[in-house]
Amino acid sequence: MIYFGQAYHFMSELDMSNGHGKKHLCFIKWKFLEAKAAAYYYHGLILDKGTEPACHVSAVCCFLAAGGILSESKKACLTFSIADPVTRSPPLWGAMKHLHEKIPEVASSKSQMYGYLLEEEKALQALPDLPDFDLSLAPDDFVLPEIDPAWDRNKGGIHSQPLKGAPQRF
Repeated sequence: MIYFGQAYHFMSELDMSNGHGKKHLCFIKWKFLEAKAAAYYYHGLILDKGTEPACHVSAVCCFLAAGGILSESKKACLTFSIADPVTRSPPLWGAMKHLHEKIPEVASSKSQMYGYLLEEEKALQALPDLPDFDLSLAPDDFVLPEIDPAWDRNKGGIHSQPLKGAPQRF
């Protein structure tokens, strides 16, 4: 989420009057919302493992937030699709296909299961902060290899010859 947020922030400061900049910006917003919904869903699963009622209340808040953010991401997908150049809405696939099915189901069942706790502990209904994790993958340093001498044009190399005459028979 952090990197999508940074990309959106930096791109929103650029001049988007020419090219497909607006469409790129819509794409980043859409993917940011999907990532945020997934983050709240998985954070809710972690909180739901707790044994205290406050943990379950926080988990339900996360699941409900994930459901709301997921519906925002569907709107962002539509906005992306109708931005120039107009494209079809991409089909759901992979992890997001699973989450589009799972998040509303879990949010509904958990809010029914722990609805009485939500009524009792109204003060805890604030959306919990997501934990801040470092990026788990770091790029390796890469050094380009030396240019092969065969690519040096000054030393003669391979010369191309134009085709002459009639087509050849095979």
